[in-house]
Amino acid sequence: MSWKVLIGALAISFLVSAAIVIVGFAIETLRPARRQSFLAASLNLKYLIPYSVLPLAYLPLAGAFVVAVVNAAGGGWITLPDSGWWFVVSVVAFTLAMDFAEFSFHVAQHRIPFLWALHSLHHSDPEMNVSTAQRHFWADRALKMLSVYPLVAVVFKAGPGVLAAYVLISYYNFFPHMNLRLGLGRWSWLINSPQYHRLHHSFRAEDRDKRFAAIFPIFDVIFGFYIRPAADDYPPTGLDDGDHPSSVTEAVLWPVRSIARGFGRPRNRILS
Repeated sequence: MSWKVLIGALAISFLVSAAIVIVGFAIETLRPARRQSFLAASLNLKYLIPYSVLPLAYLPLAGAFVVAVVNAAGGGWITLPDSGWWFVVSVVAFTLAMDFAEFSFHVAQHRIPFLWALHSLHHSDPEMNVSTAQRHFWADRALKMLSVYPLVAVVFKAGPGVLAAYVLISYYNFFPHMNLRLGLGRWSWLINSPQYHRLHHSFRAEDRDKRFAAIFPIFDVIFGFYIRPAADDYPPTGLDDGDHPSSVTEAVLWPVRSIARGFGRPRNRILS
């Protein structure tokens, strides 16, 4: 991948993400889970800049590693059709595989102290809203590219059509983070929703380390992390001790700060 293509892709990603956040925040005002001002999204919008730019330092290396792993494994055991009626099946299969990869990595982020030191930035937002979807440590994507993503690529060889479809589907991630009073009740196991994911971000002890789903909560059901949301339950969000970055610089350097403060503080939510 050339630098021009990489920079162009990151620029488009930034612009699309910013547009979704602005539109999403306007939608949230119609039926908010909790009242917020637009200032609640200001830090996350500013953080979008380093979150989009800093990957330029590592994506080429991470991408080369993925290619090497996939090539060594024969380039994918199962070739997914990229056209015709089977295209839909290919998209579903690839999306489920990637969603399971995201789910597995997410569980690891709550189980392994070092990964939690990075991931806790995402959970540190006391006013969860659509902009929280991009409030991840900027090297998270590299870690996934070096761990779970190659495993999916070893199993499936996906064409450009399937990959493009998955990129579009992945934008669904903004929706569950929205500050909306919207849940699916007894059908909450079907697909992630604002209420279901807000409960994952809750700092209440009874919600801790549950509901890890990215798109499909069926993985929570299978592995015992599913709890059906109670009606009209929209708890406050954030870390146990209320710690959160006060500037973009603190957000960029969050893991350093977290590690310096120690893994064992109440702010950790490491699975036992």
